[in-house]
Amino acid sequence: MLRYLEHKADVLFEASGASFREALEEAARALFETIADAKKVKATKKIVVKQSAKKLDELLVFTLSDLLTQGDVHELFFARFKVKKFGKKGDVFFVEGTAEGAPMTPRLGRTSVKAVTLHESRVVEKDGKWTARVLLDV
Repeated sequence: MLRYLEHKADVLFEASGASFREALEEAARALFETIADAKKVKATKKIVVKQSAKKLDELLVFTLSDLLTQGDVHELFFARFKVKKFGKKGDVFFVEGTAEGAPMTPRLGRTSVKAVTLHESRVVEKDGKWTARVLLDV
């Protein structure tokens, strides 16, 4: 589930799922939908994203930041992100996933996202539901 929240200058949203993996995938979808009309992106390219962090909120932000950077570097709009591996080794969480996208076109573009911020970002698990809150600097 995805829910956009009111924010004065930037984009704030909450993405949720039955697991952290699902919440992260939904958060990636929200990022992609903010940047472009992701439903109309016909995926022709695939990239791999690997991140690690000591806290889940950092892992969330680092992963989304990597997706934002990869999209800019490779000039891609992404349609979807799928978590392939997620776990914890020692005191470090890790994630590996793939994003599928297509070359950027003005027709599909929406908003230029400058950064995924740690400010106001958090991950919460309550009663088996995981919620990821993210603030995008636009």
